[in-house]
Amino acid sequence: MKQKIQDRLDVQALSVRYANALDCEDLEAWLETWAPDGVWEGAAGRYVGLAQLAKLPGDLGARVQGKRHVMSNFVVTGEGDELRQQCYMLIFEKGSARGLIATGVYEDVVKRIHGQWKFAHRKLELNFQLANISDKT
Repeated sequence: MKQKIQDRLDVQALSVRYANALDCEDLEAWLETWAPDGVWEGAAGRYVGLAQLAKLPGDLGARVQGKRHVMSNFVVTGEGDELRQQCYMLIFEKGSARGLIATGVYEDVVKRIHGQWKFAHRKLELNFQLANISDKT
């Protein structure tokens, strides 16, 4: 089965919804991007399942509050109801001329659950950040 263009667009939109919900501090919308047993991994640790994931934005605190997360350079591979995605993440300080404060790469596994794409596994590797922000973004 060949990957459908609409699936690729929907997976990209999932990453954008994730970032927008995080930036708007909308925990409910952010959790809707996750599979019930979803896994997030990064410098802040490993969070498994919705109950633990619900704690992640609060644990990150000022590292994500007042920021703009921009997702780009999407590469979606695979076919069927489980796809892989790699995308870049750029973090900007909101309302500041300071500009870019961090970059990273997400490696994702997404699954179609009841017709909706959800993150099953999301791993973040930071590859640049200003020295005055925590390495746990």
